[in-house]
Amino acid sequence: MATRKVVFHSNLYSNLGGLYKKAGKQDLAQQAMEQGLWILVQHDLLYYHDSIAQTANYAVLLTEMGQPERGLSVLKKLPRMIRNFNSDQTIDYATVQEAMGGICLAAGDIRQATTHFKKALSIYESVYNGEPDMIETKKQEILQTYTQAGIALGQQLLNN
Repeated sequence: MATRKVVFHSNLYSNLGGLYKKAGKQDLAQQAMEQGLWILVQHDLLYYHDSIAQTANYAVLLTEMGQPERGLSVLKKLPRMIRNFNSDQTIDYATVQEAMGGICLAAGDIRQATTHFKKALSIYESVYNGEPDMIETKKQEILQTYTQAGIALGQQLLNN
């Protein structure tokens, strides 16, 4: 199957999983997302941009289902893959770092969350160099994650 068709097929399962998630059917969401990722694994396509977003969405779902360790485990495979196929100074790499930070925060590991968020911000600052509004937007999104988790120390930790 051509790469474009494989990614499209995988995206369909991922989108179906997202719809199930919105409908509150987490088990069906998990099954659909796992099917989409399985397709990508079978064709060695986990390093594609769409695949990275699918994997991050799946990891977030697992975290919401009370399985943050499993969600983090899924994401930990991506940084090396992204570095090998592209670079650790890309939006994809920052997205993974940000997702890992969110999962660590949800699991109560503030120190590790802050480490991941700082890596993500550093990449955003490099990639969006010359676009201070974009950098500020990403920073505010990350700070909002701390707020949503009920942690008012987020800004102080990020500024250290």
